[in-house]
Amino acid sequence: MSSDRNAFAFGMAALALAALGLWANYGQVDWRIVGLAAPIALVVIGVGMLAMSKDH
Repeated sequence: MSSDRNAFAFGMAALALAALGLWANYGQVDWRIVGLAAPIALVVIGVGMLAMSKDH
């Protein structure tokens, strides 16, 4: 995997964890929403990595 795709995946995962941490600190986390949003976020990251892997 190229470093661009790795950086994208790591950055998106770090952003999601940071957002969850802020949400937990300043509000009440509804884990049903997290359970719905996590797979959607993984699909978005996967599509982004696939889009970055195409040769232009």
